[in-house]
Amino acid sequence: MDIKEELDAMKVALVSIGSGTPEDGRYFVEKFSYHGEMYLDPELNAYKVFNLKRGFWRTLGPSPLVRGFKAIKQGFRQGRSAGDLWQQGGIFVIGPGNRLLFEHINSMAGDEADLNDVLRAAARTS
Repeated sequence: MDIKEELDAMKVALVSIGSGTPEDGRYFVEKFSYHGEMYLDPELNAYKVFNLKRGFWRTLGPSPLVRGFKAIKQGFRQGRSAGDLWQQGGIFVIGPGNRLLFEHINSMAGDEADLNDVLRAAARTS
């Protein structure tokens, strides 16, 4: 949600795909005050199409655990888990004509895209 206002100003839709249940989706929307489109894909079809990574070590391996401890030190607390816990996500900016303008595939838990890069790509959609 950190860049939602900027996306709105560019008339770029924010769309999320989760792997949980409708109840999980409602919880996510309420807990994080999410204001975008939300779709659920418990069969992970969209994740497979985008070649997103999945695996136990990608979630609980040494590097994700170190990142997790750093986040805890900064005050983050893990909330309720939902969906496929081993499935990693990604961020994509898709522009006119279904052109892929930006892609970040999380290699492991805690791997995040630079939101400035996302905004630069989103600016190219108009």
